[in-house]
Amino acid sequence: MMSPIQDRFLTQAANKLDDDLELVDGSLADYNALKEHHYRADRPATATRVLALRSTSRSVSQRFLGKPTCKQTVAVLIESLPSLSCTLRNWALHDRYGNWLAPQQRATLLNREVRVISRVVVHPCWRGVGLAVWLVKAALNKPTTLYTEALAAMGKVNPFFERSGMTAYHRPPHAFDSRLTDAMESVGLNPNNLACLDQILTKINSLTGIQRDWFHKELYRWYRQNGGRGVVHSTNPMTHLRTARQRLMLEPVYYLHNNSATKSI
Repeated sequence: MMSPIQDRFLTQAANKLDDDLELVDGSLADYNALKEHHYRADRPATATRVLALRSTSRSVSQRFLGKPTCKQTVAVLIESLPSLSCTLRNWALHDRYGNWLAPQQRATLLNREVRVISRVVVHPCWRGVGLAVWLVKAALNKPTTLYTEALAAMGKVNPFFERSGMTAYHRPPHAFDSRLTDAMESVGLNPNNLACLDQILTKINSLTGIQRDWFHKELYRWYRQNGGRGVVHSTNPMTHLRTARQRLMLEPVYYLHNNSATKSI
């Protein structure tokens, strides 16, 4: 999480950009201009709305060469139709769209009441000034449905949806995940250490022989449970740690915003 000072700095920086940026109803052409900067290569299949931030100022090279202003898309947000099944959505909304509805009824109600923010992309040259938060707030200020949701793969690392006013919902940990976390802490390791695999492997190797052997057994036990049956299990501890990092640190976070108080629905 960012400190209040960092948050205030980004807000002030974004406000200073107001004269240089304009928010417009965009198109998939705006997304195509920035898609190479997103970690997912596929395009949202059911896009319903695109918001784009376009720069109205000239770049340094344009000013040097005396060229006229050429508007450039610097950030884009896409809203899409929601998936028909989402456990955390059912939990957050008390099973409003649960299996008690017939499939066609559930699909109709979901498509009428929910939109999902499926992409937020900011050009690398414009990152660090709060444009992602700015775009999400713009979408929430002019919603088209009762609820807006999002699923962020990097939600734990960069919680910009939460900073935009959305509520975060985390999946309760599985028992075998909790067991691995407890095993790490019992030998003086922090799950956050998984961000640097070489360092955590060095720490594991520095344990006493009994501790190291016990922890490797716990890690392998977790790895096998996580992989499921019928899978060829690696015996390489680094593979086990990579899998643990993927599951424990990069777990998607579900976000939801109730738009009922917003007048523009």
